[in-house]
Amino acid sequence: MSDLEERKKFILDQVGEEGLSVLRENGIDVDSAVRKILRRQIMQKKNLERQAESGDISNMMASELVYRSILPDDMYGQEFTRRLSGVNLTDKQISSLYEIEQLILSVDGKLREDRKQPWVRRYFIMHDSTPESIPAKSLLTLSELIMITDDANAAFSRDHHVLPEPAWSALCIAACCADYTEARFAHEFNRRTEKFGWSNKQSRAYTKNECLLTERLKWGNHNEPAWTPETCNLNQYSI
Repeated sequence: MSDLEERKKFILDQVGEEGLSVLRENGIDVDSAVRKILRRQIMQKKNLERQAESGDISNMMASELVYRSILPDDMYGQEFTRRLSGVNLTDKQISSLYEIEQLILSVDGKLREDRKQPWVRRYFIMHDSTPESIPAKSLLTLSELIMITDDANAAFSRDHHVLPEPAWSALCIAACCADYTEARFAHEFNRRTEKFGWSNKQSRAYTKNECLLTERLKWGNHNEPAWTPETCNLNQYSI
């Protein structure tokens, strides 16, 4: 078996049947996505040192680490593992999620350019948004599912009086802050993490730490760090 075939088999084994089921339900062509990932790894591995020097890793969203990562043992992959180990996910769960998110990120689309900028400051709901223009939930990573919900909730409070009707309709699809909002992306986050075998505490801890990043770096609400032993302690996330 060639090195590429071995790597492909490793990726599929780590994703597992539950993960493959999630991807297929979301319309992801797994074989095509894996081939794209392998080509990207070959082309970019030589640039790893240069890439590792860009940006402050502590300010990156969890799925952004996967986006920037070439292999699970590079600095981004290691930070991803550190964070999720902090909320007591198993090595198998972490490895599976890494590969699943790589596959989602490999699908080309209008998110491609947006993902090149620092994720924490990305906006999803804007004046010209429409229900048709917001991203499909199947093409978003876990962090992006949280980010678009957070962005919509903020716009609900900040911009509700100035948004045109199409943008308001898009906002109500994405937000989860009122009885009449659809919470499409929050429901998808919960559906996926439940299928991945996460506990409610683990899902809430992941969400809280990602929102600590957006609240600090996008909205300027506090100066607290995220993904620390204290913020990952599951005892504080009891329902």
